[in-house]
Amino acid sequence: MSATRDTPELSINLGHLQVESLKAISLFAGAIGYSWLTLVIWPVTGANAPPAAWIGGALLTLGAIGGYLLRDRCLSSASASLIGGIVIAVACALLAFRQPSLAYLFVLPILFASVLLSQAAMFGVAGGVHVLTLVINVAILRRPLASVDVLLPFGTITLVMLASWLSARNLYTALAWVWRGYEIARQNEQIARERQGELRRALKALDEATYRLERANYMLTIARDQAEEARRLKQQFAQTISHELRTPLNLIVGFTELMAQSPEYYGSPLPPAYVRDLSIVHRNACHLQTLVNDVLDLARIEAAQMSLVPEETDPASLVREAVATARSLVEARGLALRMEIEPDLPRLRVDPTRIRQVLFNLLNNAARFTERGSVTVSVRRQEEEVIFAVTDTGIGIAPEDIPRIFEEFRQLDGSTRRRQGGAGLGLAISKRFVEMHGGRIWVESRVGQGSTFYFSLPVSREDSPVSMGHLLRGAGAIPSECKGDRILLAVTRSPSAGTLLTRYVRGYRTVVVHDLEQAQRAARQLMPQTVVIDTACAALEPAQLEGLARAWGLPRTPFIACPLPGEEPLRERLAVDGYLVKPISRQSLWDMLRQFGEDVDRVLVIDDDRDFVRLVGRLLDSPIRRYQVISAYSGREGLEMMRVRRPDLVLLDLILPDMDGAQVVERIRSAPEWQHIPIVVISAQDEVNDVEALTGTVMLTKAGGFTPGEIVQWVQGVMEMAAKPRTHNIGSTLR
Repeated sequence: MSATRDTPELSINLGHLQVESLKAISLFAGAIGYSWLTLVIWPVTGANAPPAAWIGGALLTLGAIGGYLLRDRCLSSASASLIGGIVIAVACALLAFRQPSLAYLFVLPILFASVLLSQAAMFGVAGGVHVLTLVINVAILRRPLASVDVLLPFGTITLVMLASWLSARNLYTALAWVWRGYEIARQNEQIARERQGELRRALKALDEATYRLERANYMLTIARDQAEEARRLKQQFAQTISHELRTPLNLIVGFTELMAQSPEYYGSPLPPAYVRDLSIVHRNACHLQTLVNDVLDLARIEAAQMSLVPEETDPASLVREAVATARSLVEARGLALRMEIEPDLPRLRVDPTRIRQVLFNLLNNAARFTERGSVTVSVRRQEEEVIFAVTDTGIGIAPEDIPRIFEEFRQLDGSTRRRQGGAGLGLAISKRFVEMHGGRIWVESRVGQGSTFYFSLPVSREDSPVSMGHLLRGAGAIPSECKGDRILLAVTRSPSAGTLLTRYVRGYRTVVVHDLEQAQRAARQLMPQTVVIDTACAALEPAQLEGLARAWGLPRTPFIACPLPGEEPLRERLAVDGYLVKPISRQSLWDMLRQFGEDVDRVLVIDDDRDFVRLVGRLLDSPIRRYQVISAYSGREGLEMMRVRRPDLVLLDLILPDMDGAQVVERIRSAPEWQHIPIVVISAQDEVNDVEALTGTVMLTKAGGFTPGEIVQWVQGVMEMAAKPRTHNIGSTLR
């Protein structure tokens, strides 16, 4: 309790209460003293009143006045003045009127002291009152100590003292509890205010974060729109550049092939040195043609989805072919070119074009960064990998530059004055090609001593797709590559559709066949996990699809019938009979013409590139079968030529200077006399990749029926696919 009273706030509040109590008691005591002097002593006794009566009344009045006046200045002095005046006034009354019963008035200062003073002071006042009671009654009034007049007032004063102490103690305890509760409530209020402030700050921060998030979403939306526009522009650029690059490359490849393989067209055989040089030009032009196709694929469907056509390949042959391609480049710089091939190397299932490109890129880099010495290509087996290495004696690579050399467009010397050329893309593409084959690539180098680039390829591959050639050779045994693997059997006559499934369906070996009869034979041998039938080539009804699933004896295999992107939808859209994509070869052109029989003799070629028209004429001029070639270099000229000399077949380019190729097709089909003339489109743009959407129905059946769990999974898969935004990125869609 004392600790609580020592609390500054509680002490101040108790002081205010004591001041108010002192004011009331002082007024009451002053009124009693004034009444004593004016209404009791003077009217009753007058001048005969004993001095003690006058002294008691006067001191009571003065004590009350002093307490009232000093209450705000010094509470303790004011309280002592009032209490002392009351005590002396009672003692004087007891002496003046000599009545023992007046001793009961001593309880008043004790009660007032319990209110105005501390408990210790109250006990002091009570002790003084006890002494005065005994002294006055026994010593002055001569009352026996054991008399009732002495003991009863003394006992009463004692009981009042104890009662006052207990009352004050309980009062202070209650005040302490109340104050403690008030303090706790005030602290809780303060905490609540602080928490409310923190909550307001958190809400403000949340509002700011929400604003920033909305702004970020807005910026992301803008960035997404810009990326989509960039993708569209990239696609448009790929279509434009394909015509500008493929056509001249096709001319180089076509004419060099004719000059090197069919010199009889030129009247006499070429000298051996000419033939050798033409062969080198032809081989490198073919390689450049492959690179151009890769760049165009990169622009259309992203670099991570570039195509792989794996086949069984001898590693030693890859090294020899790459060295033969790069020999002139290396030897022209005065460098020695060596090969180190370990005997009895295992055959690899890889895409030979891609691996040759990796070797050629490494050889090209070695030649560019080596001024003297040699370049060595080696291949050896190490456990379950075949390690290829290209070592040079060039300038080397600093250790801090090694982690960056496989980044795209990264040059060790990025200045415009560097001595070595290149765009910094060869090593990045090589790294992707090696990783796509499940291998790894790394480099070891010392500055001034040379570098060695290594890359490894696994001896066996488990996820390489199966090309359709395995089943087209005959109805023999199951291909060894298919045994133990998950098989996707695709039935389509479209090479583009077969390539699409082979390239992008992951986790399955894709087997492509041309018709249902061949597919049934293959299904009995391969037991595929999924069968896909291209309805763009052969229409099927649901009942027919269910009949196929039962007839083939595959109760647990799902059969999917849907239109696949390929030449058939494109032919229907353009209303043509064939489609060839530049660059074309003699074999592809003759294979196309054979489809229209022996009645085709006169061929009209409509193309604005005169050199390409001349190349087609040379390709169709053969001792075995010579076609009459009519040339036209614009759409209107081609239509006029058809009126003059009706052709048996039209080879048409889609991009012409005066009118669109589709308009030429429309004009031809609108004329009754030309409706049955076959039209084959030859274009540098791969229109198959531009088909936005295929119309048709997707049907799914399984001879053994679907369980409820399988139905839920199919529905979930369809819903997830439908929820995705439409995209042109084939690779991300068909995973």
